[in-house]
Amino acid sequence: MEKPKVLVIIPVYNGEKTLRPCLSSVLNQTYENYEVIAIDNNSTDNTKDIIKEFQEKNKSLFYIFESSIGRSSARNAGIKKADGEIIAMTDSDCIVPDNWIEELIQPIIYENEFAVTGSEDDLVKNYWTKNIQKANSAFVKLGLNDNYASNVDTKNFAIKSALMKELMFDPNIKALEDFELYLRLKRIAKIRFLPFIKVGHRHPYSFCKLVTNNFQRAYWAKRIFDKHRKDLDLKNDIMLQSISFKNFLVFPLWMVFQFIKRPIGEAYFILVSEVSWRVGIIWSIIKKEG
Repeated sequence: MEKPKVLVIIPVYNGEKTLRPCLSSVLNQTYENYEVIAIDNNSTDNTKDIIKEFQEKNKSLFYIFESSIGRSSARNAGIKKADGEIIAMTDSDCIVPDNWIEELIQPIIYENEFAVTGSEDDLVKNYWTKNIQKANSAFVKLGLNDNYASNVDTKNFAIKSALMKELMFDPNIKALEDFELYLRLKRIAKIRFLPFIKVGHRHPYSFCKLVTNNFQRAYWAKRIFDKHRKDLDLKNDIMLQSISFKNFLVFPLWMVFQFIKRPIGEAYFILVSEVSWRVGIIWSIIKKEG
């Protein structure tokens, strides 16, 4: 029996520095029945040329240009073109193992799961990325419930095509779009977590990149909270627990406690992360009121 066709979606914006190893890994899979769509999201570098270069060597790779800026719009463009039974996703700054597709989709094929998400490895391994990796792993473990995740990680994700085409991404959400998808998806199906399937990822690798990334994600976390605030269980979601007046009040004392119980380097990382996150929330409130 032929295995189901898988469509791998990779959104790309100015990805010339990371795209080659990403495409090399995705196009070197042990699974045979799959195609890859790279969505060029208005890149101004050599992204298109790199994709075309790989296309000449591999007919399973397809190029799409999406003019509407944002990962949601880019992924939606790929989802609309998907003609297989399963959609898998990763990012242009990731490297996947050669058995990635084959292992990722096993629960969907054989255990009747609707969606699965894997874990990640740090490719950079400096002070910032090591701490990000540690924080991300702790966040995932905190949200686990009987091997099911409380988030979707679109750098390492697979879902039945019919369900993904029904949900789509919200094109108005410019960051944490995978979390917003999760809030809608969890009403329909659980997301199986596969910790042994790891994708290498280039985390934000400097102070400025971490601050910018956290600020943007927090800004959109508040927007997502506002969109779904009628959901009764939102206040219990670990991604959104910081969006409360009480949380802001206790934050200074909580931060002092972090410096007491943790090594100074780790505590400093937490301070930078948490302050930039809360500034993003405050800015989102200001922008909405303005």
